[in-house]
Amino acid sequence: MRDGTEDGVRVTIDLRRDHWGVAHVQAPDRLSAFEAQGWVAADDRIWQMDSDRLKAQGRWAEIVGHKGAKEDAFFRRLGLAEKSKADWAGLSTEAKEITEAYALGVNRWLGEHQDQLPEEYRYHDLLPASWEAWHCLAVYKIRHIFMGTLHRKLWRGHLLATCGPQIVEAMQGNINDVSMITPTNGLSLDLLSGLPDVLTANSNLLDALVDIDGGSNSWAIHGSRTASGKPLLAGDPHRGIEFPNVYHQFHMKCPEFNAIGLAFPGVPGFPHFGHNDEVAWCITHGMADDTDLFVETTDLEKIDWERVSLSIRDQGQFDVYCGSTERGPVVIGDPADKVALSIAWTGTIGQDTTFDALLPMLQASSCEELETAVQPWVIPVNNMLTADRLGHISFKIRGRVIERPVANRWTPVVGDAANSWTGLQAVPFDELPGISDPPDGYIVTANNRPSDGAPYISLDFAGSARYDRISQLIEELSNASLSDMKKIHSDVVSLRAPEIVDAVVKRVSKFTHPLGGWLVRSLTGWNCEVSDSSVEASLYAVMRRRWCESVGERLGVSNPQTGAPGWPSPEAASRMLADAALVLLVENRWTLVPGLETDEDLDQALSSCIDETLTELQLRLGSDTEAWTWGRLHRMVSPHPLASILRSAQHLHPPIDACPGDSDTVRCGSVIPERGERAYAASVARYAFDLADWDNSGWVVPHGVSGVRGTGHDMDQRQLWLDCDLLPMAFSDEAVKEIEASYRQL
Repeated sequence: MRDGTEDGVRVTIDLRRDHWGVAHVQAPDRLSAFEAQGWVAADDRIWQMDSDRLKAQGRWAEIVGHKGAKEDAFFRRLGLAEKSKADWAGLSTEAKEITEAYALGVNRWLGEHQDQLPEEYRYHDLLPASWEAWHCLAVYKIRHIFMGTLHRKLWRGHLLATCGPQIVEAMQGNINDVSMITPTNGLSLDLLSGLPDVLTANSNLLDALVDIDGGSNSWAIHGSRTASGKPLLAGDPHRGIEFPNVYHQFHMKCPEFNAIGLAFPGVPGFPHFGHNDEVAWCITHGMADDTDLFVETTDLEKIDWERVSLSIRDQGQFDVYCGSTERGPVVIGDPADKVALSIAWTGTIGQDTTFDALLPMLQASSCEELETAVQPWVIPVNNMLTADRLGHISFKIRGRVIERPVANRWTPVVGDAANSWTGLQAVPFDELPGISDPPDGYIVTANNRPSDGAPYISLDFAGSARYDRISQLIEELSNASLSDMKKIHSDVVSLRAPEIVDAVVKRVSKFTHPLGGWLVRSLTGWNCEVSDSSVEASLYAVMRRRWCESVGERLGVSNPQTGAPGWPSPEAASRMLADAALVLLVENRWTLVPGLETDEDLDQALSSCIDETLTELQLRLGSDTEAWTWGRLHRMVSPHPLASILRSAQHLHPPIDACPGDSDTVRCGSVIPERGERAYAASVARYAFDLADWDNSGWVVPHGVSGVRGTGHDMDQRQLWLDCDLLPMAFSDEAVKEIEASYRQL
């Protein structure tokens, strides 16, 4: 265990903070650099780090009460803490050392600040315990477990049991026909092959059970298309907007590497976004099918159940039964039930070697070396873009991809040996999709399908709207610059809106609201810009939500429960229902919905949506239609997890601001239909790396680098973020000193 000394003398680490509070560290060796990263992360985000590790240990309810009990039970039954410890023990020596150094930095900060803890600790009795190296893995896992296919398979399972195989197939749409990152033009992977038989076989199984991603954009532009002749790499990750923000800006320099990027508080290095002296990297969520659910019946009596006691704040203890089958831990159901669900997730099945990639990434000097560095990557599966100062750009899928039987792709499956992961091997790294220096001179990823060939990655990719729009914008550029990257970040044109609008306005005539004709004319002439000032964007958003709600009611799937109440979550279910209902409309599969057998039925249903839309907007925004702007409806919520549950902490919430865009625009502003038009997910960071001049790069987060309210750096990036601007990403010693605001030694 590193003790922060060299030959008995504590090493000196220089720490500068710039005008925005971002820390720039210069250390004499790599372990000192990671120690400093742990210290700074704790200084900026200790409560966030602490709460994440408590969640991973199934202890969140000790702070927030019964509202944390469901996920506590899930994580305790999943054995996430125990798996994190085991995975840490299997890491390489170097990976262990950097997590130990990081933990040392966190604990040094805790030792120096026991009487200066953030305000959140006033609202609960749990003070931060010492940080252990395995906690870094636990924090990383907790941030990714629900980004996979767990909720989607629960959703489709309920849909199959309630509505039958035909609806499940129809709601997937034409999943073989979307824009590809690396098309082979062979359509060699037919994702609908054998589907009717698969779904029919599982239908009776799922009758017994009836009682959520992430998205992001990134793009790499080759020097042949830029003003400097060197590549540009840019993008923005989309996640739920929360406070503190999920990412933490940081810069560390030592003799082995000089790297800057967006880190996870509690995790060493820059797993997702960053650059060193020679190469830059970024990712989007690969949307991989990383989770299987198994309906367990016959093996339940064989389980050696363990009764574990969990604590709920102000309510005492409650017991959870933990046990596993050969397929994985049971996460829904218990010994009293005759049926339960077990789970296999790539983050818990087999050794997770993700952290073995963190140090080699910082040491890589080219796209090729960076791709070699991430071969140990397991979770999550990412679309990784890289660019280097030699002029290359590349795309590569990284992460553990395991191909299973076709049935496993769609819904929960029977818990038997045939569906088990036993004996399955991950797809070799060199067989995962990738491309370097394409002839078009750019690469775009936006959670869309990476390839039309093998291997199988997933059924559940994003549509092509964002991918196609970014590609359009880049195609117009011949001398791209950083300012062009900002324009792409800020684009709010929806390429999905035209087909949805067209599917509605050409089919409606039975509306009765006096403004019905005005709505149809407004949407017919709309430029499909989802801007703050757009009235049409409000009409479009509420109308499509009303349609989706009506489909859910007709199908009886508005409140799905698969295996237990709250699974999938109402929020995740409403988003999946919204996507699926729109597929039925635009692909003319609406006749599968009860009560919509004829064109006249559809006209009546859509006309009712228009009437309801107009009535709702009048009630919410008044009678002046010019005031029905998207900015009034689409307000960005950035909940603080403690303030959302404890009334006494409500002032910790950041302010609410208007947010343009929607889930189909480059500037993301996704909604949860269950909660109306508020924006719950958006760009949790924006970045643009200039390979010609690192100091010309820029970045921004929605709030600030600090997670401590009232520090001055908790909200000082908000206006830049709202303006879709970037603050300087100082990298050279000269640039750092130019914007230096404070200096100290650790």
